[in-house]
Amino acid sequence: MKLKLNKDGSAVVRNGAPVYVMDNGTEREIDGAAAFKLALSKHFEASPVMSRLKLPADIIAASFGSHFDIQGGKLVALDKHGIKEYSSSRPGEVATFDEALGQLIDRYPNKSMLLKESDTPASAQEPGQQQGKGSTITRVQFDALPPVGRAQFLKDGGRVGDVAAGPAAAPASQPAGSKTMTRAEFDSTPPQQAAAFFKSGGKLVD
Repeated sequence: MKLKLNKDGSAVVRNGAPVYVMDNGTEREIDGAAAFKLALSKHFEASPVMSRLKLPADIIAASFGSHFDIQGGKLVALDKHGIKEYSSSRPGEVATFDEALGQLIDRYPNKSMLLKESDTPASAQEPGQQQGKGSTITRVQFDALPPVGRAQFLKDGGRVGDVAAGPAAAPASQPAGSKTMTRAEFDSTPPQQAAAFFKSGGKLVD
């Protein structure tokens, strides 16, 4: 899309709006705001940042288009405070469209909803999605997952073990220095405590 010009370099105007020549050769009268919106949508469609996202360009443009403006004849990006986005690779210079869009996406609170699965950090995934795939978690960890996370974990082939996370505490029913312990209590006792139990003369009872 480009502005249609007269021989003297001025813009061709019809019905009070400048005329633009579209990519397919057709002509349209488009006012300034509509022309900016249309041109901006082209930037979103062509941006390499879109390859990281699972949503189409028109949805991303609708969500982040308000961050872009024309200042001093140049397209600039603004953060939520109205401050210009600056390049991380060119200190002191305003970010290009692609740089700015990438920065806006990375700071978006729910960016895991936008990124494709391969680009979603593990920390941004929903609980339970970081497990699965044949892994094993403890019963305590499994119980702490939300219902959806439990279902997804099991669906992905995850397994629930009976060993509690971290060192098991001494059986609550056995006071310190106890000389007897049931087989079930002994089996759940950490090796060091079990050794100390026998060393102190403890015995197993059924």
